[in-house]
Amino acid sequence: MRTRRRTIFLSAAEASGDEHAAHLIRAIRRRDGSARLVGVGGPKMAAAGCEVLADPTQQASMIHGPLLQLRYWHRLVRDTRRAMGDLRPDLHVPVDSPALNWHLADAAKRAGAKVFYYIAPQVWAWAPWRVKKLARLTDHVGCILPFEQRYLRHRGVAATYVGHPLFDTLPDRPDPLPDLLDAWTSGRWRVAMLAGSRRGELRGHVPAFLQAARRIRERWGGARCTFAAPHEEAARAIRRACGADEIDVVTGRTRDVLADSHFALTVSGTVTLEAAWFGLPMVIVYRTIGPLRLGHRLAKGWMLRTPYLSLPNILAGRRLVPELMPWNGNPRAVVDMTMEVLADLGWLVETRQALLDLTDPLRRPGEPAASDRAAELALGLVGGADR
Repeated sequence: MRTRRRTIFLSAAEASGDEHAAHLIRAIRRRDGSARLVGVGGPKMAAAGCEVLADPTQQASMIHGPLLQLRYWHRLVRDTRRAMGDLRPDLHVPVDSPALNWHLADAAKRAGAKVFYYIAPQVWAWAPWRVKKLARLTDHVGCILPFEQRYLRHRGVAATYVGHPLFDTLPDRPDPLPDLLDAWTSGRWRVAMLAGSRRGELRGHVPAFLQAARRIRERWGGARCTFAAPHEEAARAIRRACGADEIDVVTGRTRDVLADSHFALTVSGTVTLEAAWFGLPMVIVYRTIGPLRLGHRLAKGWMLRTPYLSLPNILAGRRLVPELMPWNGNPRAVVDMTMEVLADLGWLVETRQALLDLTDPLRRPGEPAASDRAAELALGLVGGADR
C-alpha cells in the first residue's frame, strides 16, 4: 500500500486550459484526496484546490510589447523548471498550450516525473514532425478529438480518446430547434454574432460582423442580430465599436443565444463546436495580419497538413461550412458569404442536419466525463487511486 503523499504538477497558460485543468483537479481529488496539487495556471485551478505558483492566464495578457512578452515567458519557464527540480513531482499534467508545456514536460522528465498530456497538441494539423517530440516527452496523452487516438498511436505515442470536455457541460438542445423555414420565408432571422473574447480579436472582427448585421437587417427587416460576449470587458468593447447601431449585446449567455438562433457568424475556435451542437449553420472567420497570411501560404502542405482550419470541417473531413481563414479583414468577403448562405434554404437545412449528426456522438450521457477518464489515466501512471 502506498504511504508517500503524491505530488502532481499541472500547467496551463490560457483561460480555457485553466478551466479544463480545474475540472481535472477535482476529478483527481475524488480519487486521491491526499495528493498535493501544485502548478502554474489561473484562478479556476486555484479554486479547485491547486497551489498556483504563477498565473500566466492573467499576467501574460497584461504585458505589452514583444520584448516584454519574451522576457515574461522566459522567466516563467526558468522559475517553473526550478520549482519542479525542488518539488520532484511524481506526475506532470500539461494542459493544452504546447508553446509553454513542451518546455515544462521536458523539465518534468528531467526531474523524474511521469507526464500525462491532457488535450493533445494538434500535431496532426501543424508541424506534424512534432509527434516524435510528443512521444519522447510524454508517457500518455489524453485526446479530446476522436481521430487523434488512432493518429497518435500509429506514430508511436501512447494515447487515449477521453472525450471532449465541452460536451460534458453543454445543455440539451431546445426541442424543437428554431424553425429555419419560418425564418427563411418571414425574414425573422435570429443571428448569433461570436466575435471573440480578446481585445485583438474583437478589433479585428467586430467591424466586419457589424457590417454583416447591417446588411442582414436591410435585406430582412424582421431580423435580429445578437453579439454574444463572454465577459463584460468584451461587451464594452463591442458596444463601443457598434456606436449608434442598435445591436443587441448579451454578456455571459453565449449558449442561450446559440440555442435561440438560426445562424451564426463566428470566429474560429471551440465556440464553433458549441454552435454545431445547436445545429447552427455558420460562416467561420478569423483575421490574420499580412505576415501571418504569407506564412500560412508558405506553410500550406509543408507545416500545415490539414486542408481545413475550423473544427467542424476538420471533424467532418470536408467543407461542411464556409471558413474564411486566413482572412485579410475586408468586410465584403464576410458580408457576401453570409448573404449567400442565408439565401440558400436547401444548404441551411442540410447543414443543420449534418452538424447535428457530427456532434451527437461527441456527447456521451451516462458515461464518465472527459476529466474523469483523464484522471484515471493520469493516476494510473503513478500507481492508481487511493482505495
